[in-house]
Amino acid sequence: MLARRQVLKKLHRPWFAGGTITVASVQGDKYYLAEAPAAFEDGTLDYLNIPAVEIGLNHIRSIGYETIHTRVRCLTGWLLEGLSEMRHSTGVPLARLYGPLDTTKRGGAVTANFFDQDGLPIDHRFIEAKANGANISLRTGCFCNPGAGEIALGISGMELAACFTSPGHDQRLSLDDFRLCIDGKSSGAVRVSTGLVSNFEDVQGFLKFAESLLN
Repeated sequence: MLARRQVLKKLHRPWFAGGTITVASVQGDKYYLAEAPAAFEDGTLDYLNIPAVEIGLNHIRSIGYETIHTRVRCLTGWLLEGLSEMRHSTGVPLARLYGPLDTTKRGGAVTANFFDQDGLPIDHRFIEAKANGANISLRTGCFCNPGAGEIALGISGMELAACFTSPGHDQRLSLDDFRLCIDGKSSGAVRVSTGLVSNFEDVQGFLKFAESLLN
């Protein structure tokens, strides 16, 4: 879509899709669109890589689905085991893992929140920035599931209602504003994924990175 910036300000969009918001809540029954063009750019931009789809599918077939499944299962199991065992000197677990703690009925994506020695959440944006500095790729946020995120992070409907009805929050709410509203609680989680191209060195590298968060 092509539109002048001044025209975008006049448009009202009654719904949203991935990548077009700053904050969305299920319990609070509210969402905030991103500023200007970002509010109208659904999904991921086209990087002209469609021809690579056939190449990728042929590559997967040449390796074999069972081989890939076994590889991902082993890497994920090692990652889960390593994170589950990490504790601060105070005895507080470093990570709270979501989903099964073994490889039964789970895929290669491991989602967690990290905590300091006093049991307080470590900002997921800090984790992401620190990981970037170590050349580790991961994702942070609520991963297109704000309802599950609110429950997992202990953010109540009352807190959300108070936040969304605060003066100045009727139309706009930045992520920083939202974090102030839920004072002291995490606003997202960290997701690490293993896959076809992952190896044991990658998992070991992330576990060493996680160890650096211990006191």
